[in-house]
Amino acid sequence: MQRRHIATLAAASILALLTVSAPAIAGTPATVSVRVEGATSTLLPLTTVTTNTTTTPPPGNCPGTTAAGALQLATEGNWDHEEYIQTILGETHEWTMADPRYWAIWINDKYSEEGACSLQMKEGDRLLFLVDKATAPEYNPTVFPLELSGAPTEITQGESATVTVDKYSTAGVGSAASGVSVKGGETTVTTNASGQATVKFNTLGTAHLRGTKSGFAPTASVAVCVHASGGHC
Repeated sequence: MQRRHIATLAAASILALLTVSAPAIAGTPATVSVRVEGATSTLLPLTTVTTNTTTTPPPGNCPGTTAAGALQLATEGNWDHEEYIQTILGETHEWTMADPRYWAIWINDKYSEEGACSLQMKEGDRLLFLVDKATAPEYNPTVFPLELSGAPTEITQGESATVTVDKYSTAGVGSAASGVSVKGGETTVTTNASGQATVKFNTLGTAHLRGTKSGFAPTASVAVCVHASGGHC
């Protein structure tokens, strides 16, 4: 498991990022989404791929139906191919006592205790890699994901919509996220105690809504088409 493995390696004073586990047996291909949030920016926006049974390159040699296989497709191979992932899209986090950051894996808003090489993808899964910080003595996750919901697919210019932002626990339990800055509308708005904020759309075109808050991974960008009165997208 990720946390347990980090604690074990810390005690041994060696580097590691993800779970020690034997490569999984290939599962069934599935269409899933992948997102990578780096320490200061989004490295890979929400990207849909369909996994396959092709093994990822060495040294990991992970089944293509796992999270590693999905990452391989979504990044076009731009990661280190290690079983213990340290580098994705050029950003490296090698967990050490001095710098305890590593690539954490979240699946469907739940912290994964499995590593990328063994976590099998199922149809519709949402996979998120984010930069976490695990420190002694518990080595528990400290960075959690945010999710934005309620945004319309399209809206008439000048109208407003209320969106909701939730934060998630390691067990995948959502709760209202207050104090989140939601950008992409006419102005930046902040969620209230119920995790809600009203966004106004005055500019024609496509607005990209995104919620951010210090200490959390940002929400995925949500596109809203803003059209003129009487028109459509």
